[in-house]
Amino acid sequence: MKKIIVNVLIVGTFLLAGCESKTGTGALAGGALGAGVGGIAGGGKGALIGGAAGVVAGALVGAALDEQDRKIMNESSPRTVERMDRNEPLTVGDIIKLSEGGVSDDTIIRYIQNSHTTYSLNQAQITRMQEAGVSQRIINYMVDTGK
Repeated sequence: MKKIIVNVLIVGTFLLAGCESKTGTGALAGGALGAGVGGIAGGGKGALIGGAAGVVAGALVGAALDEQDRKIMNESSPRTVERMDRNEPLTVGDIIKLSEGGVSDDTIIRYIQNSHTTYSLNQAQITRMQEAGVSQRIINYMVDTGK
């Protein structure tokens, strides 16, 4: 039984790394945790019930976080949200506004990935982002899209 729980947790960890939204991450994390606890408490049947309950609870928590990011984006720059809704590339100014608004690095990078945007940043743009507090992780990702 312990081996099954360990395997579920290992697989869950790999799946979490590939999630594209906080809803998906929450669902997987909740499912893995629920299955683990259910398995310990009630064996195989408990793992199944616990996993199912965990998926639902985790997805609900994750969805609220996705909505929170969208609210932050709307408050920091409605024009940026409009561009994102149309799947348009984000400008350096958009990236700065999202970062200043507290939007997570993962969310910003995921949008850049999904929009297939490539950037050819010059040193002035990089410096501007650094001075505005954009994380080096985002800047590095943007630079790498132009390679």
